[in-house]
Amino acid sequence: MKQLSFIGAILVLVLLITGCNQQPNIDISNALSQTRETLEELDDVETTAASFDGESDVKFRLTVVGHPTEEEANTLFNKVLESIIKSSNQSDVWDYYNGYFDIKSYDNGVIYEATKLMGEDFNFSSN
Repeated sequence: MKQLSFIGAILVLVLLITGCNQQPNIDISNALSQTRETLEELDDVETTAASFDGESDVKFRLTVVGHPTEEEANTLFNKVLESIIKSSNQSDVWDYYNGYFDIKSYDNGVIYEATKLMGEDFNFSSN
């Protein structure tokens, strides 16, 4: 009887651990690649760069010609966020990854930066 209780307790513990640690199966590298292709088709974007640290941090850079307004930059950042969501097929992708984004101009270097940390609001700033 004690052995049956012990096995039952172990089984419940295993089920709880696996149930609490479920992270969706997201191919973030593929999502970044698709996002790069999508954004490079925009007239405002000259080139893109993306990286993933293998755990939770995503970095994405847009290089533009000229100097977009804050409103245009915010629109570009939102396109990056939305494209990654669409490419990953996970509406909650930003609950599992941190995003660090910037917009760089050939003439002025990094002109806008943004972050999207897990479970937090999007944060935008100009340099």
